[in-house]
Amino acid sequence: MKELLNLRSLRVRLCLWYVLLSMVSMTALGTFSYFYLLHALASSRERTMERRELRLLRFVQDEPVLDPHVQLADQLHHFMLASPDTDILEVSDLAGKTIFPVTAGTAAIAWSSDACVHPCFKVLPMGQHRFRALQQVVSIRGQLYRITMAGMIDEHYDILNMVETSYLIFLPLMLVVSVAGGFMLSHRALEPVDRITRSAHLISIRDLSHRLPVPDTGDELQRFAETWNQILERLEGAVKRLTQFTGDVSHDLRTTITVMLTTSQLALRHERTKEQYRTSLETIMLECQSTAALLDDLLAASRSDMAEQRVEREAIDFAALVAESCDHVRARAEMKRQHLEIELDQTASIYGDLSLLRRLVNILLDNALKYTPEGGVVTVSLGRVAQRLCLEVRDTGIGIPEEELPYIFDRFYRADTSRNRDQGGSGLGLAIAKWILQAHHAEITVSSNLGRGSTFSLSFDVLDEPPVPFAKLVDGIRLEGSTVGSLS
Repeated sequence: MKELLNLRSLRVRLCLWYVLLSMVSMTALGTFSYFYLLHALASSRERTMERRELRLLRFVQDEPVLDPHVQLADQLHHFMLASPDTDILEVSDLAGKTIFPVTAGTAAIAWSSDACVHPCFKVLPMGQHRFRALQQVVSIRGQLYRITMAGMIDEHYDILNMVETSYLIFLPLMLVVSVAGGFMLSHRALEPVDRITRSAHLISIRDLSHRLPVPDTGDELQRFAETWNQILERLEGAVKRLTQFTGDVSHDLRTTITVMLTTSQLALRHERTKEQYRTSLETIMLECQSTAALLDDLLAASRSDMAEQRVEREAIDFAALVAESCDHVRARAEMKRQHLEIELDQTASIYGDLSLLRRLVNILLDNALKYTPEGGVVTVSLGRVAQRLCLEVRDTGIGIPEEELPYIFDRFYRADTSRNRDQGGSGLGLAIAKWILQAHHAEITVSSNLGRGSTFSLSFDVLDEPPVPFAKLVDGIRLEGSTVGSLS
């Protein structure tokens, strides 16, 4: 009962709209039917009276007599006897003299207009009765007369009153039927919404495994439920990755803090040599660098979400930037006995943000070296392909499973959580790389064979104007023409 009185309820509002539209439609239909019937009855009576007038004119003999008025009056009297449907007949000349009164002593019916060359119609109330009258100026035996013919139309109003009464009796009944039908239809229409709502109450951030029931109706509700289930599926995956990442980050931070705390406690427990203190400080420094890198990734990811990172655009010597990044990872590659092969085009220049592009290249190189085993090969090539500048980073590492490729650019995603944790990955690198590429309107494609390596291919718009020169050239890498260097 509460729901029936709640005007904010969608079910009640749908029912009220249904009732309102039904009442408006029925009222409009009833009004139209009433006036259409009124017009049809009036038109039918007018056509009948016109035919009677024609019969009257034919009935009157056009023969010359000594007293035409007397002859005409007799003919009109005979016509009235032969036409009982004509209740009133009055004929007068243009001067107003009555030729044929309806009854003796009856006053003449008021004339509508002297200009009734064509039939003029009007309704005459007489006592408790109503008549429809036809008035027209006609020529009889060469002389003009005013003719008034009238017939009772009480039966017309009886029909209209019966229709009106029936409608007034029928309307409340239809109102009750409309209310009942409106609630039934709104209940059936919103029943899937109720099921969806009940299922939605079971969904919480702690349990996103529930899905909304999908009605097999092929309508908007089915598309709504399917869309929300897709959203819930993506949200569940994102929350799982976030939860997993939070646990990984917490573990990494706790491990780092534990290492720094333990190292400092051991160093302070008793006097040590200078070299021992230096070793302890280096251990703490490495842990701080690892933590700083993790926090830096988190900050970059949050800025990319809120669009706080300002993109400074300038002409950049991209070949020199790639060469510089390769030089920075040379020592790391040598430690793992990896071969770093570089193929660069000295004319490779683009328009973008220097710091962001450097970070992009570093992310790709870091991933390639991280997942390439000892003795493996990492190849970096840069050149023009079909009016585009293409950077390709190819490794002979462990590869990425084919089913994981669509998700590697998702935030916090790790194809192999144990491997990433061992390698110190945060799951943010490729997500940040994707954002940097989008900010530069660049494209990226990834191909990988499990156990044989992966290839990341980037495509940029080519810049023809002179780039900003780098302050230094990388030792061991010449950028004259297309030179191949090997770091091993």
